[in-house]
Parts: sequence; structure tokens; C-alpha cells
Amino acid sequence: MSEALRAQLTVSRARSAARAGDLDRAARLLDDLDGADADATVLDLRARLHAQRGELAEADRCWAAVQEIAPDDAAAAAGRRTIERIIAGRRRVRPLLQPGLLGAATAVVAVAALVAGVVVVQSGEPGQPAMAARAEPAQIGSDAPAQRLKALEADRAAAARREQAAESRRAEQAARRERQVAAIASRLAMPGVKVEPRRGHARVIFKSGLFPYSAEISETGAALLRKLGRRLARLDTTTTVVGHVVAVPGGRTEGGSVVALGRALVAARHLAEGGELALTSFTLVSADQSEGPFADAPRNRTVTLLVEPEDSP
Repeated sequence: MSEALRAQLTVSRARSAARAGDLDRAARLLDDLDGADADATVLDLRARLHAQRGELAEADRCWAAVQEIAPDDAAAAAGRRTIERIIAGRRRVRPLLQPGLLGAATAVVAVAALVAGVVVVQSGEPGQPAMAARAEPAQIGSDAPAQRLKALEADRAAAARREQAAESRRAEQAARRERQVAAIASRLAMPGVKVEPRRGHARVIFKSGLFPYSAEISETGAALLRKLGRRLARLDTTTTVVGHVVAVPGGRTEGGSVVALGRALVAARHLAEGGELALTSFTLVSADQSEGPFADAPRNRTVTLLVEPEDSP
């Protein structure tokens, strides 16, 4: 599976986690993407996560990066305007939480109104709806500019500390994930397969083609998949089954194919049977026609597996 497709799957999982209210898991998933994967969609989702947490400086930086990629992005412009009004004291909201948390709460409510659909912000009291944001005239005295500057400097300092702490957490998570991937590769190693530890996952390649033709699997291939399924059942992982086909001269080289997806489905069925796993526990995708793991056609009539550690808190 291409890095672009892997990134799309990661973003989709992060968006689902955010909608479910699990902001930490969404952030961890996005942290697994490297800088090359930080397109406007990823940056916008990061900005929305930061905004929901009340991390306005980080949200503003992400939306600024979106504007560098897409200068006409309306959501990014609106987000930055809302943050600017909050910092300037022109955007006021009624408090949701106890006074000690008012600063973060007001920021979250104001921006949540802008990024609605990612997460619903609720009040501190169970079962009570969030108070609606309300624009009011700013109560500004003669020392208001100095106070706003002081507040902005404090926000920037706090943002820098949070970013440093987040960077430390990301480094720890990356090291832990690398150890988990190495352990997965060791547990899945067996005759007939090659297991490659990669960034964030282990890739399982079958040394011989599993499908003599179309989506008809060989007996040897089916037995090997069932054996792998038994090992997967003992691991706390998620598995993506990637179907491959042989590129036809003069034909398409990308976009995947029905045959490749059919092979992924057949392989998943044997993995599920071997490990007594639900078929729905596997993600099925088709690789581009030009993305075969081998240089020769017979071995490219196959599937590969991408096995990732389950996210842990």
C-alpha cells in the first residue's frame, strides 16, 4: 500500500476518533504522519483538535499553514478571525466551567461554534447543555491593550511549553511504537513469509504468489494465511489486507482493481478462519497496479499485510 493511501486511512481513523470525542487518540494518529503527509486536510484537522482543547496558538499556527497551501480556504480564515477576536477581547462567551477553567472554556466554546461537527462541547455539569456563545460589547479600560499584550505573551509561553511537552510525548510514543512493531515482526516471522518492520507497522510479504489466477487461492497459500491468522489472534493489532495484481502492458497503472480487492477479501477470510476472528476486524484495500511487491508477475498475484499495534492510552 502506498504511503498516500496509508495516510488517508490514518486521517480517516483520526477524524472518526475526533467525532467520537476521543481527542487524544485523534492527535496520536495524526502524530504518526510525517511532515510530507501534512496537507491542508491534515493541518485543518489538527487545528480543530487544538481549538477544541483551547490551544489557540497551536490552532492558529495550523490554520496559518493551511492558508499557505490554500490561500482561499474559508474555514482557516474564519478560524483565525475567531481566535483573533478572542485574544483581542472582542469575542466574549458566557462561562461553561468553574472560574479556574474559564479561560480555556471560553476559548473552546468560541471556536467550537466555528468547528462544529468535529466534537460537541458540553458543560461541566452532566446532562446540562453547553451555554451558547454570545457576542457582547467589550468592557475595555485604558489599560486594556497592555493587559491583552500580557495575556497574549502568556498564551504564547504556555503554547511553547505545551508544544515541548507534546514533542516529548511524540518521541516517547514513537520509540514505544518502534518496539511494538519489532515485537510484531518477530511474532509473525515464519517460513514462506518475509516480515519487514516499517514506520508504524510491520509489512508481511509472501515469498510465493498466493493466487495462480484471478481470485482463486492456492491450497498452500490458504494454509499459510490460516497459520498467520492464528498468530494474529494472539496479538493486539489491526491488520490491513492489501490486494495486488499484475500490471497489464498498456493498461492502467494506478487506481486499483476489482480483482485485487477480491484477493484481499479471500485472504481475509482465511486469516479470520485460522484465528477465529471476525472478518470485519480486517481492513481491505486494493494497491495500485504498479505497486506489486516483486518484479515478476507470478509472485505479484498476491496480497500483503500491514499489521499495526493497537493504539494505547
